[in-house]
Amino acid sequence: MMNDPERERLEAELAELETKRVQLVEELVHLAARVQETRKKFGNPFYYSHPEEPDEGIANYTANASHEAGMPTFQEFMRVERKLKRVRAELRRLEDDASPR
Repeated sequence: MMNDPERERLEAELAELETKRVQLVEELVHLAARVQETRKKFGNPFYYSHPEEPDEGIANYTANASHEAGMPTFQEFMRVERKLKRVRAELRRLEDDASPR
């Protein structure tokens, strides 16, 4: 038989994680919309050998400095995705265990 307190705990955790996921996606969309602004502030994470624009050359290359602005959000998003996968799997396992054989 399905453990009701365990299922309720997992369902609550699932709801919380799904809410957090939505917030993180919104934040990632916002960060993506500000890519040009972030690059102006922190520099270019890339360069071209034959740039069309002066700021695209190696003189303005700053490696991953601009990535640092969004990396914590992306890492948190990935952590939430892993937790969501785990909770969904646990719920499926509980349902499988509760189904008649």
